[in-house]
Amino acid sequence: NTTLAPSTNTTLPSPTTLEIKPYFSKISGAYYDGGVDVEIIKDINNSKESLYVAMYDFTNKNIKQALIDAHNRGVEVKVVTDDTTIDDDVYVELIESGIEVIDDANSSKLMHNKFLVVDNEILWSGSGNYTVYAFYRNYENYVRVKSKEIAAIYKKEFDYLYTHNNSDYDGGEVKNIEIYFSPDSDFEEKIVELIKESNKSIEFLAFAFTNYKIAYALVGAKERGVEVKGVMDESQNEFQTYSVYDDLKEEGIDVKLSDRKLHSKVFIFDDKIVITGSYNFTKSANDENNENSLVIYDSNISKAYIDNFNFIYQRAQ
Repeated sequence: NTTLAPSTNTTLPSPTTLEIKPYFSKISGAYYDGGVDVEIIKDINNSKESLYVAMYDFTNKNIKQALIDAHNRGVEVKVVTDDTTIDDDVYVELIESGIEVIDDANSSKLMHNKFLVVDNEILWSGSGNYTVYAFYRNYENYVRVKSKEIAAIYKKEFDYLYTHNNSDYDGGEVKNIEIYFSPDSDFEEKIVELIKESNKSIEFLAFAFTNYKIAYALVGAKERGVEVKGVMDESQNEFQTYSVYDDLKEEGIDVKLSDRKLHSKVFIFDDKIVITGSYNFTKSANDENNENSLVIYDSNISKAYIDNFNFIYQRAQ
C-alpha cells in the first residue's frame, strides 16, 4: 500500500486528539443563511494567533470581513491565491486592509486549493471556494479537522505556496487521515490503488472527470463485481469531448448527471474510506495544479458522505 509520511525536516507536534466533522452545502432558495460559511466564520472569529488561507475563488463578503476583523485585533492573517484571481474585489479589499495577499506567480497552472488553517490547530478543506454559490447553490463538501499534526502539515504546504518555493512536499499521514499535495504526490496512483483494492462498492461525485487512468480502473472494478455508482456535473461532462462520462456509460457503469452544479470531488470505497479535497479527476489536477486531497479512513465519516451521495444521486438524471 502507498502511504506517505511527513518528510524528515517536518517537526510535528506530539500526537494529540484528532476530530473530523464533514459539512455539505446548504441548498437554499433566496435566503443565504445557516450554511457552512457560518461555521467557518465562527472559527475565524474565535482565532487568537493565526489564519492561513489558500483559496482560488473568494467572493464571500462575510468571511472577508471576519478576516479583516481578525487582522485588526492582532491575529496574523496571510492569504495565497492564484495569479488569475488576485485582482478580484475581495482580495483587493483584504490588501487595502493591511492583510498580506500573495499570488502563486504562475508557479503552477492553477493555485486551486481551498483550505484554511486556524491557530495551527484547525483545518478547513474540501471542494468549495469561498463564494455564495459554493455554500448555498452548488453541491459541495467540506471537512473540519481539529488536529495540531494535520494543521502543521498544511501550514508547511502553505509556507511553500506563500514563498513560491518549488517543493517536493507531497503530504503526510496522521492517524486515520492521509494528506496528498499535488502536483508532487501523483495522487491518481492512490485513487487507482484504492479502486483496485475495493471489494464491495464505489461511489463517486465528480465535477471535471477526464482522467482515463482512473476511469479504466473503475471499469475494472465493475468487471470484478464491485458496485460502481457515480454522479457527474452536467455542464462539464455532457457532450464534452474529453469527459469520461460517455465511456463509463457505454461500459455499463451506473453514472448520472447532476440536477445542479456539482463541484464536489469525492470517492467513497467500501463504506469506510473517503477521498475529498480540491482535486478534480483530471491530468492537470494531478500533474500541474497546486491541489490538496485527504483520504479519510472512517466508517462514520463515510456514512455521512454516502448519505450526501444518495441525496445527489436521487435528484440526478
